Amino acid sequence: MFGANYLLFFHDNEDQDANETAKVAQVEVRNTPGDERTAKRDASVDDFGTPVGRTLSGKLTRGQTVLKALRAEGIDSRSALPLIHAMEKVFDFRHALVGDSFEAKLSDDGQVTKLTYTQSPLEIYDVTIRDNNTYVATKRKVPTRVDVAEVGCTVKGGLYASIARCGEGTQLAAMLTDLFAWDVDFFHDLRTGDEFRVLVEKISVDDRFLKYGDIVAAQYRGKFGQISFVQFNDASGEKRYFTADGRGVRKQFLKSPLKYTRVSAKGYGGLRTSLHQAAPVIYTARKRTPVWAVASGTVMFAGESGSLGKAVTIRHDNGYTSTYGHLGNISRGLTVGARVSQKALLGKVGQTGKADAPQLLFSVRKDGALLNPFRLKFAESAPVSDAEKTKFGQRSTELLQDLDAIDVGGNRRG
Repeated sequence: MFGANYLLFFHDNEDQDANETAKVAQVEVRNTPGDERTAKRDASVDDFGTPVGRTLSGKLTRGQTVLKALRAEGIDSRSALPLIHAMEKVFDFRHALVGDSFEAKLSDDGQVTKLTYTQSPLEIYDVTIRDNNTYVATKRKVPTRVDVAEVGCTVKGGLYASIARCGEGTQLAAMLTDLFAWDVDFFHDLRTGDEFRVLVEKISVDDRFLKYGDIVAAQYRGKFGQISFVQFNDASGEKRYFTADGRGVRKQFLKSPLKYTRVSAKGYGGLRTSLHQAAPVIYTARKRTPVWAVASGTVMFAGESGSLGKAVTIRHDNGYTSTYGHLGNISRGLTVGARVSQKALLGKVGQTGKADAPQLLFSVRKDGALLNPFRLKFAESAPVSDAEKTKFGQRSTELLQDLDAIDVGGNRRG
């Protein structure tokens, strides 16, 4: 059992990306003959140890490249380009974001001796000059701490609002909706008084919370029963989620075609259909609520479809198809023949065709015959292997005991 409220782990670096420090770029620095002496000594101090040079800093603004940002701070292209060429070996500049910061140290003669580029507390890159007249770029190893925290919460006013009331961030609510998407329709199933218990990693740098890591175990107790999931490394070493008795969490179809988000949760208006008939389901929801694929498959149709307005139909395995109508827009790249993965964004809720309000018309068919989406039973992902059952059983029992002990009064214990 975890026992204490937090279980502490220490790592030199949490993310595997940090191992990319081994990726080194060497770029020749072209100097005039008089500059060679400066490049081969410590440019931050003179011969008597007195600091020299200057420091420039800035942030990327909208529409700027890193090169343009460096030039805006007074570093000319001739000096900046070798830095860029070195850094591109360890950083994909297509991922540069508005607000990324940088700091450059320059010698008295204007040569850049070090550039530090920061995207986040875990994404820090250093470009330094070496004695052999080259620049070397590395990703900095940032020591992190991972705490496994207990979170208990009673639902009141929606999942996102409830998680916030219990002192946690919206990222955790998004992680929970993603994990339970195969079993819980958060628009339709969630009720006031339902309970969540979660064991989740919290990653911190210098004792400051940075982000959530993995959900180690989670439990939902509500009107429709109790569901518990635990994380376990399968025989191949992959981290997967299983039910308490070792069945795979992932299923062929999701429970809902609407993606539950902080914004969409506030605009959900309910169902306009019978829960007991084989018929299309109409979800009334806020415009621009995300609509995702309930299962992987191939696009059969994407475009205008008469009374359905903008619509998408996907062909799945075993003769199943799913259709999504009255969309406000269809995601770019969704064309006939395109492959889509489960949870792929298909578009947003709209009011196209003959819809009298913002809504999504959703239907499932098998071999052309309409089905009732609420009564379908779909194949599950692979269960825990026979060879791993004993090990899994021990871990599952331990984690479930820890989940059961979590207070759901709205406060974390500790």
